[in-house]
Amino acid sequence: MADQQWVLSRRPEGRLHTDIFTLEEQPASEQPLAAGEVEVELRLFLCAPTMRNWMDPPGNNLYPSVPLGEAMLAPAGGRIIASNDPDRPVGADITCLGRWQSRFRLPGSETELVPSHLSLVDAMGQLGINPLTAWFGIHRIGVLHAGETLLVSGAAGSVGGVAVQLGRAIGARVVGIAGGPDKCRWLTETAGCDAAIDYQNEQLPEAIASACADGIDVFFDNVGGDTLDAAVDAMNRMGRIALCGQIAGYDGAAMRGPANMMRLIYGGITMRGFLVGDFAAEWETARADLKAQYESGAIVYRNDLREGFDQLPQHFGDLFQGHNNGTLLVMTDPGAKEARA
Repeated sequence: MADQQWVLSRRPEGRLHTDIFTLEEQPASEQPLAAGEVEVELRLFLCAPTMRNWMDPPGNNLYPSVPLGEAMLAPAGGRIIASNDPDRPVGADITCLGRWQSRFRLPGSETELVPSHLSLVDAMGQLGINPLTAWFGIHRIGVLHAGETLLVSGAAGSVGGVAVQLGRAIGARVVGIAGGPDKCRWLTETAGCDAAIDYQNEQLPEAIASACADGIDVFFDNVGGDTLDAAVDAMNRMGRIALCGQIAGYDGAAMRGPANMMRLIYGGITMRGFLVGDFAAEWETARADLKAQYESGAIVYRNDLREGFDQLPQHFGDLFQGHNNGTLLVMTDPGAKEARA
């Protein structure tokens, strides 16, 4: 089968539709590898809500904008098939910021080697950027302590599901917000939340006031919009808000900041956005802690593992319909499941 790529053929307007992508044959490169460069056969793709931002027109220089007619950017993993980097040998598995295409060239310094005892799924799933994001949001941004109250929006998602369990392990009272009874049941029965709020069937201000009767000390926000507004109104003095995502606005909705800014001021409340890359120097520390908690059973991790390069846009679109359960990974090669020998 010829090498292929999914290109962004037009920019989304409002709700994401998969016909904004076009499947094309990927042209072969005739140029030799530059010094330090590697060529990777991409085998696994992470679908993350923040990728929706990368489809917007240029203008916000804090995150990338995919040019029309180019392959979609995505966190990816694969195997090096050609190398001009002595530290990145042929046959090594790596993760990187790649594209929706069969092969990808980039500087070896922009890749992360996958240890030989890990599969690509492990490296991009339970030890990948989503659980790392949860770890740093809880430990470095929220600085959560035992006995405090933690509220997490998008709590049944890939990041939120780890965040609530980290909060429980610390000894906090944990409340999760999710959509639908099944997800709320998972939060209380499996993830160990003290309470779960179904935003689809409950009024957020009243439900938060009831579930967080003593107020909120740390709010881990993946959603923004009305959810952020309702949480701000219930924050305790000196509370901390970790801004991880704004999924309420990723599908084209206009977003705004909190309406009750005076509560932030008079309450001494901090609200800080962050990216997992801000803490790259501490990734191994976080991974070691996460690995220990997985092995002890303190944290249950869920991968939503799918197959089919030809179905990448449809799988990605499921994120915005709430049709994923955990970290959504798409394999192009079943060998990505297995640890590299």
